[in-house]
Amino acid sequence: MKHDDLGAPPSVCLTELRTCFEGVVPAVIATAAADGTPNVTYLSRVHVVDDERIALSNQFFSKTSRNLAENPRASLLLIDPRTYDEYRLAVVYERTERHGALFEKLRHDVEVVAALSGMQDVFRLRAADIYRVLHVQRRCRATPVAGADELEAMYARPGGPAAVQRLAELTTRLSRCSDLDMLVDATIDGLHTLLGYEHAMMLLLDETGQRLYTIASHGYPAEGVGSEVAVGEGIIGMAAERATPIHVGSVHQMRKYGRTVRAAYETGSDVGPGREIELPGLPHPESQAAVPMIALGQLVGVLMVESSTPADLAEADVSMLSALASLVASAIEIDRREPAASSANADPTKTESAATSGDVTNVRFFAVDGSTFLDGDYLIKGVAGRILWSLLVQHQREHRYEFTNREVRLDPTLELPEFRDNLESRLILLKRRLDERAAPIRIEKTGRGRFRLIIDRPLRLDEVAGS
Repeated sequence: MKHDDLGAPPSVCLTELRTCFEGVVPAVIATAAADGTPNVTYLSRVHVVDDERIALSNQFFSKTSRNLAENPRASLLLIDPRTYDEYRLAVVYERTERHGALFEKLRHDVEVVAALSGMQDVFRLRAADIYRVLHVQRRCRATPVAGADELEAMYARPGGPAAVQRLAELTTRLSRCSDLDMLVDATIDGLHTLLGYEHAMMLLLDETGQRLYTIASHGYPAEGVGSEVAVGEGIIGMAAERATPIHVGSVHQMRKYGRTVRAAYETGSDVGPGREIELPGLPHPESQAAVPMIALGQLVGVLMVESSTPADLAEADVSMLSALASLVASAIEIDRREPAASSANADPTKTESAATSGDVTNVRFFAVDGSTFLDGDYLIKGVAGRILWSLLVQHQREHRYEFTNREVRLDPTLELPEFRDNLESRLILLKRRLDERAAPIRIEKTGRGRFRLIIDRPLRLDEVAGS
């Protein structure tokens, strides 16, 4: 096929090059001015329009745009990240779009790059340039890349009947969960054991609708329960804000393109309000997918998976995760709307006898934001911190250790909203955070809507009021 054959489609179907468009290896475009002076530049995003056309994000291409105005032909270099085969595309510029579905798709991709690089004010899509592909030339490596077959198998992991069967098994497990705690465990465990994701986390939307908090994770040194992400921040926050999945094939290349460095978590020994728990995550992630959990048209939370292997997550992963996210979100809403079982058999005045001797645990609570410290170490803040403090005060004053969700919900000091208070998820968060820190204070479920406070050592409570 000749390059000037405008009527014929490319010799290689563009859909066959799906991994080349993930951004794992940046694409390169070459143009030439009317006098033949060449210009070569890297591309932020390349998007397949149909079998014969591609769209390029037009952000900084002033020289490229001038060249195309004089000479509409260009050459594009794509590299398959699995095999490192090269694909050289001969293209001709057709038109520019500044609105519409295609423009919005590219704008979405560019804003993901901006969110990862912290350059939202710089990365703004000006237009989507549409090119017709005249010819695709493939140049295979003489020596196959070691592990190419394994990479291909990994990339194809979610597809096929086996994946559907695994998802069906996970769905069955979720249907057997009788409460939110079991549901969270089954989801995180299933993402690993059934769907094969080594690193995953679940975040729920808080009472304000402005932040997401981690309720469970798998595959990280620290579970990070209670860590928070603002809606709109990073790919997790963007997935929540836009109520649409965010998929990144090469986090490293996107951050490199944006010339940024991942922000480091700052630790300190000072005891004071306003502390944060570090969000779990891989030190050098390559592939990430964040999928919103939506039920009844409302955002419930976000499922997030990631991998240290480039192009390890594909559109099939996003589809599977989206189906799972919908199931989990619906189950969470059902759990929230079901009334708790009767607590008539609970004895809230029963005396606790575990903490009889030994070292004293100092609990310091800051009323301004609910920040709670155990022996000077930060534990939790916000609603979960206020819940723990309220329970400990009642335990100390009344020698109680049996409680019900209903009475906790009616406690005015917790400042719970009247609608969608998320109390059950906050109790689970608190329980998991105490377990994660191997704290001398634990929460044990005794029935639906009932739980017990277990305290291994005497407590000394210290409340700091004011701002």
